[in-house]
Amino acid sequence: RRSLSVKGFTLAEVLVTLGIIGIVAAMTLPALVQNYQKTVIKNQFKKSYNIVQNAYKMAEAQLGFTPQCSYGYDWVGNKCLEYDKNGNCIKYDGSGNGATANQSADCSVLKEQLKKTYKIVKICEKNALKQNCIPVYKGNDTVYKESHDTDDDYDANVSTSGCSGWRESPIHNNREAWDLADGTIILWYSNMLFALDVNGMKGPNKWGHDLFPFRLYRPKSGGLKVEAGGCDIIEKGGVSTKEMLKNLYNR
Repeated sequence: RRSLSVKGFTLAEVLVTLGIIGIVAAMTLPALVQNYQKTVIKNQFKKSYNIVQNAYKMAEAQLGFTPQCSYGYDWVGNKCLEYDKNGNCIKYDGSGNGATANQSADCSVLKEQLKKTYKIVKICEKNALKQNCIPVYKGNDTVYKESHDTDDDYDANVSTSGCSGWRESPIHNNREAWDLADGTIILWYSNMLFALDVNGMKGPNKWGHDLFPFRLYRPKSGGLKVEAGGCDIIEKGGVSTKEMLKNLYNR
């Protein structure tokens, strides 16, 4: 009589195999999750950007003209001559060529039309954090200090004096915020500068991850365009608005 013998795995061999599988999973799973999250954010960015760009097109059509409301490519800011004890500029040299009356003449009219164009759930004109219009965001001052750990508040204020509206305290207390029905948050710096949180209250709520600054621009021909620019802020591991637009639209 012939006997068949089947050799099984020993407990030690099974444990070693499971250990190897666990190590491989631990090494690859975080990367897979991170890539998935980036893909989700990329799709949300595209959706939010299209909503905003189309809203401006609709507002133009509804108004019947292209409003004068543009943050130009050729703008040059004033140079600061004197700072106060906190690092805020108190005296400029007047060398800048900021918005003229013509460039901002129709901003108020345009913004009112946008309120009718967007599907807005909630508007907070001030105290957006306290009124739950926005989550906690870092400002350009706090982001600066994270990468310059030897600098103090004065240094951070000097570094961000040209974009002081994007400091943490003004964001939470002074910036107007619109919560849209799709979850996008529009955070206004001015009528021509704003930021989009493409997934709203969901995390990570970081600049260059799901929060991106934009500006409104009017080219020599055609209607208003929503472009990258205006006080770019990027937290660790994030990308610029310009890079996101380039990846999505080859711009």
